[in-house]
Amino acid sequence: MEAMFLRKATVCDLPQAWRIICDAKCFMAAKGSVQWTNDYPSQADIEADVRSGEAYVLCGSDGLAAAYAVVKAAPEPAYAAPTAHWITGGPYVTVHRMAVGEAFRGKGYGRKTLVLCEDVCRHLDAYSVRIDTNYDNVEMLGLIRSLGYTPCGTVSYGPRGERLAFEKVVCCR
Repeated sequence: MEAMFLRKATVCDLPQAWRIICDAKCFMAAKGSVQWTNDYPSQADIEADVRSGEAYVLCGSDGLAAAYAVVKAAPEPAYAAPTAHWITGGPYVTVHRMAVGEAFRGKGYGRKTLVLCEDVCRHLDAYSVRIDTNYDNVEMLGLIRSLGYTPCGTVSYGPRGERLAFEKVVCCR
């Protein structure tokens, strides 16, 4: 794998970011996962991520985006559910909508993206990274577990369903 870096996405990245999300939606549907649908995430969701400054892209020396993720520093409302038993009570970041482009799948780019999201967490002076995924998202579940995330119960997104919740402490104060 070439040297990769994570940077905030800009409006110029929107076409690549949307392509990555579309690729991931097709991949997940083909695997039978119901986590993402035709309607979610939408192009408007990705545009809002970028405009909020919470979207990141993993890039190589050519500057093209290989992966996409949202690193949200604000508390996630769904994570206040009593069905989630978090490790920390301190500040955390949440990783949402992480996806790897079709041409980069199976080459370690998902791992690199999540590890660099952990670095963003440290930079934001948060204690931990929290993440959730669907019970049938085998690839993400494997990645999360392999990087030492601890299962913390479940969270609900209402009509979009219940997700398995995980947390990893990345910063000690």
